[in-house]
Amino acid sequence: MSNILDAIRIFLVNLHPLWVYLFLSIAGLFVYWRGCTETRKDRSSIFDTFIISIVLGLLMGRVSFLSINWSEYGRYAWYFLPYERYGNTIYMFRLLPWRLFRIWDGGLTIFVAMVSFILILTLLVLFSRKWKWYQLFFPIYFSMTSMLGLSFIYLGVIESYNAWIIRGLLLVFLPLIFWGISKILLSVIKNGVKRRKFLIYIGVLIVTLSTVYISYEYLSDSVSTFELVSVILLLLWTAVMDIYTFIEINKPNVEIEKVSSVRAVDIEINQPIRIKK
Repeated sequence: MSNILDAIRIFLVNLHPLWVYLFLSIAGLFVYWRGCTETRKDRSSIFDTFIISIVLGLLMGRVSFLSINWSEYGRYAWYFLPYERYGNTIYMFRLLPWRLFRIWDGGLTIFVAMVSFILILTLLVLFSRKWKWYQLFFPIYFSMTSMLGLSFIYLGVIESYNAWIIRGLLLVFLPLIFWGISKILLSVIKNGVKRRKFLIYIGVLIVTLSTVYISYEYLSDSVSTFELVSVILLLLWTAVMDIYTFIEINKPNVEIEKVSSVRAVDIEINQPIRIKK
């Protein structure tokens, strides 16, 4: 068993960071897509909102990493070409500003990227797509926790740190726990409205507790200013979205038509009437 774990660790250590980011994104996309399809959302819109959010989120994670470690990057020279030639050897993206784009070196603040992702996706869902929030609340949140949990597992394996692996597994299993609860409620509560509300209440509780847990884990260790701000933003996001979810599911679902659906018929009074035999 130890040989298998060592082989996995060696494989992950030698794995290119771009493959890691790609795997995390695919896992998050699957969770988000699976939750959105339950509400019959358009597939192209699902992919568009996720891809835009994850790209911008990774960009924010990269910017925060560069800001934190600027003393390391600031010692490099600036050069207007993206490559250097020494004899027959060419070196790519070694100098500034091109070195800033070397995300494949693993330079990324993953927590900042995930919080940025969830904030951007929320804005797209509410203001661009104008979808009902209670339907997208949990797919958005659980896609983020899935990616964050997998990153914890990855870091725990390559650093041989079992605590991070356990933390990652807890976050990865959150969507499965929520899905299992939904299936149990489906068989226990027959009333669709009551079942939906009860499931949302449980989901909000899971989101709140897991957010507190994630924040505690980060704040219990030394964190950068960017990570501290991200923790505060995640806590605020959870509180605001919890309240908004309760408001949305409890408001009357009644719409009054401003225009009558009955078509008016104009009749001329002096028009002669013909009787067909």
